[in-house]
Amino acid sequence: MFHSVSRPVLGDYFSADVDTIGEESWSEVCRDFADANIYQMWPYEAVRSGRHNVSRLLLRQRSNVVAAVQARIVRIPHLSVGMAYVRWGPLWRKRSGSVDLDVFRQAVRALRNEYVNRRRLVVRITSQLFNVEDEPCHRILEEEGYVRQHRARADRTIVMDISPPMERLYQGLHQKWRYHLNKGRRQNLELIEGQDENYFQDFERIYFEMLNRKQFCSLADLGQSRRIQNELRPAEKMRVVLCKAEGAVCAGGICSAIGDTGLYLFGATSNRGTKTYASYLVHWSMLEWAKRCGCRSYDLNGINPDKNPGGYQFKSQLAGAHGREVDFLGQFDAYPNAALRHLVRLADSLRERLRKRRENPASSS
Repeated sequence: MFHSVSRPVLGDYFSADVDTIGEESWSEVCRDFADANIYQMWPYEAVRSGRHNVSRLLLRQRSNVVAAVQARIVRIPHLSVGMAYVRWGPLWRKRSGSVDLDVFRQAVRALRNEYVNRRRLVVRITSQLFNVEDEPCHRILEEEGYVRQHRARADRTIVMDISPPMERLYQGLHQKWRYHLNKGRRQNLELIEGQDENYFQDFERIYFEMLNRKQFCSLADLGQSRRIQNELRPAEKMRVVLCKAEGAVCAGGICSAIGDTGLYLFGATSNRGTKTYASYLVHWSMLEWAKRCGCRSYDLNGINPDKNPGGYQFKSQLAGAHGREVDFLGQFDAYPNAALRHLVRLADSLRERLRKRRENPASSS
């Protein structure tokens, strides 16, 4: 069902500021949110899309910032149409205080007012919320004029509760994962970790070696991630963990710890590293770092038991007794008119066909 454009008034004492904040202040604002994440950090979209193609909105209740959202703006050249993409936003769960669903409602309403109604853009929210526990947010999105995209890929992940002491987390590991971790510990391996450029370069070497070994084409741009890292503030920087065997890097991983949930981003094992159990040491070290940073949960960043059963087994056994499999709430769009709705759906359909053709080239020949 298409919702006609309207501009509902924000609730009492709520107001929105758009593109009035600087980078340092944005970082300070995000620090107050438990749901802060790397995708909503200033450098993430500034590096990926260019500083002039990003917009930021603050929702205030009286004078207090209660929600914040960063959107990537994409316009079609020579046409007055475009989209505002929001990845893992808005931020609305403060570190202090109880969860207020009305703040979420006012945040998505302010988003629609600014980008759909005023700028005549399509807004696409790719949410970090989960299907079951965040069902009230699903209902609010639909009430505020957003349409769930059922044709979009349904993403799943494993979230691990890392609030217990490390010893309890260790005991909660699946027996096989704990066995392989201990085998890795008994080998003559060296763990190093840091945030500098050289760590990224060392990781890239084994990452591309892994892609060649698995004959896998990755859409991830590690060079772009390195540029983002260079612009992130110290407390926001990603962590690179590397494991060496006889002085050579054989396994590594990259993770982020912003807000109350750590996020595993990249992992790689060299050809030699597949025989060392080094990846178990790397993942355990990343989990420890996220916990030291104050995270209470750890997101293992996606699972696909059918297409990647090995990766699924590795992650599910790591999470063990402290993990749970969850479905993301999904993708929601809001449109300024019916014509743009049809145009976007056509573009999505074509994009999905191209993706399937890349993944299964033989089936399209």
